[in-house]
Amino acid sequence: MKLISYKADGKDCYGVVNGDGVVDASARLGDTYPTLRDVIAAVALDQLTALENESPDHALDSIDYELPIPNVQKIMCAGRNYRAYHEVVEEGGPLQYPSIFGRFVSGFSPHNQDILDPKAGEQFDYEGELVAVIGKGGRHISEDDALSHVVGYTIMNEGSVRDWMAMGTQNTPAKNFYRSGGIGPWIVTRDEVGDPSEQHIYTRRNGTVMQDADTDLMIFDTKYLIAHTSKFTLLEPGDMIATGSPAGSIIGTEEKDWLKPGDVVEVEIPNIGKLSNTVVAE
Repeated sequence: MKLISYKADGKDCYGVVNGDGVVDASARLGDTYPTLRDVIAAVALDQLTALENESPDHALDSIDYELPIPNVQKIMCAGRNYRAYHEVVEEGGPLQYPSIFGRFVSGFSPHNQDILDPKAGEQFDYEGELVAVIGKGGRHISEDDALSHVVGYTIMNEGSVRDWMAMGTQNTPAKNFYRSGGIGPWIVTRDEVGDPSEQHIYTRRNGTVMQDADTDLMIFDTKYLIAHTSKFTLLEPGDMIATGSPAGSIIGTEEKDWLKPGDVVEVEIPNIGKLSNTVVAE
């Protein structure tokens, strides 16, 4: 099942994708569950499942996509989490522990909306990633139970400003430029995606494949990242954990041809869909 947040006729909506359209669940359930995050938190996905085969209320090409969880509380990201990334970018061996940092929701644009080439930065890079969306919150979650806490998965282009990363040891500024990344287009429930370690990521720049990797190349898999993150923070329904980006980002190339206005970045994970954003000047 594909779960989506969007705008239609000037209203904030959420629903279930059916073919080339979306069934407006917010029109039917909104009094009880104002947002998709509320549905997830109430463990009420069965009410969305009951709507899945109804006739769509809106065509997908007529809506404005929103972030899958517009009111997400936490977006946690794993850095340097693919083996091949170290071979082309990092000196030394893989990390002993995950490199985890937070991102603000204002740093992202939804599917089919522009991402901003930062005025204050010169080295704007793409990073395609698989994102786990938490359905059941908790602390000190075990690896064995971790995937049972996932409601589904979505896609991220993290959008990093590399010259700002070089300014110090903290990633917060470089990873949080306004609307520098993308998330979307929707959440696909975990039963339809399958094992997060058996997915494939393609990132394309203007149609050319730049990243092409299996998620089994992660150093710390999705289960470990959920368990590890839950040790230091309370994971809540709707929270997102981005699992890192494989080799193929611009930082690892000889040319260093950074993103520029007019570029189109697409990140595809076949079992989820395709996230597309166009770069414009801030």
